[in-house]
Amino acid sequence: MIESGLTGLRRDLDRRWLALVLVAWVAVAAWYVFDRWTLIRWLGLGDTDDNMRLMQVRAWMAGQDWYDLRQYRLNPPGGFDIHWSRIVDLPIAALILFFRLFTSASWAERLAVGIAPLLPLGVVMVALAATARRLVSPLAWPWALVFLVTSATSTMTMFMPERIDHHGWQLAALAVTVAGLADPRQARGGLLVGLATAFSLAIGLEMLPYAAMAGAIIALRWVWDAGEARRLAVYAASLGGGSAAAFAAFASNANRVLRCDALTPVWLSVVVVAGALLLALAFLSPRRPAVRLLLALAAGGAVAAMFALVFPQCLGRPEQVSPELARTWLNNVKEAKPLWKHPFRVAFPIAMLPIIGLVGACLAAWRARRQQ
Repeated sequence: MIESGLTGLRRDLDRRWLALVLVAWVAVAAWYVFDRWTLIRWLGLGDTDDNMRLMQVRAWMAGQDWYDLRQYRLNPPGGFDIHWSRIVDLPIAALILFFRLFTSASWAERLAVGIAPLLPLGVVMVALAATARRLVSPLAWPWALVFLVTSATSTMTMFMPERIDHHGWQLAALAVTVAGLADPRQARGGLLVGLATAFSLAIGLEMLPYAAMAGAIIALRWVWDAGEARRLAVYAASLGGGSAAAFAAFASNANRVLRCDALTPVWLSVVVVAGALLLALAFLSPRRPAVRLLLALAAGGAVAAMFALVFPQCLGRPEQVSPELARTWLNNVKEAKPLWKHPFRVAFPIAMLPIIGLVGACLAAWRARRQQ
């Protein structure tokens, strides 16, 4: 009897994993709304970026142009151009319009900023569960979600009600990227990584190092196994095409000049050229791994050389602020500081996640080598 029940439970966890993940997301979201209800009720936005995001949404809904992200409350009367994206404004504005059907404009706004951060959490939970199923076991996904909710405190703060800054959506894109890398279906995996990367870059450049690592992983898989050419080709096409489409749809007027800290013509050129070169490599696919490695290194070197020669102004800090402003302001922004400049109580929980991941990756590589 017990054995039969366990068999049925394992079968349900495997077959209905997606529905069960969504149920878990609803439960977690409901708890966070309940736990943070006081903040939601009083519109307790705890960060200046969250407040500025709400100002941006309000200005857009009041008639500001889609491509005009200038905030006139900053540096009046001329205003100050924000390098953010309308992508993150969309779910917030949609929730405000939805709740206006049932309540006042004030309460609609409060509910929207309380619920909006929980939407990317759902994406993260689905992507994480899919990754655990593919890399560990079809039945391992509940443990991954338990670890996320109970132990990844520094990550979960980005999905709390009122946290309407763009980092939650960037983390969601990164989770989808990892799920795409773990996808055994080459075309689908390459498409997920390419589109998730384009989506993330359209929001901001904070995840650019991880995006570059994902591209390098796909290229190295092709170097190791020429049979991965399809994954590489789909990734390259979706990365270049997705970034171009995102730039056309979401780049603000201020981001259509050669700035270095957003998806401007600078980084769009880099991404499109990189995508074109990787697509060419996928179609060439020489038989010898050494030749494939040399071609991949040559492509990477060509992209780096193009960036240095055509956009030398972007070789320094992407923000391009004066040394005085960097010293008095930017160097003191917590999220811009290196890990070792944070106090131990802050750095330790942040560092533990990649350390655990590194240990797990080493164990997985060791097990895979033993099984060969």
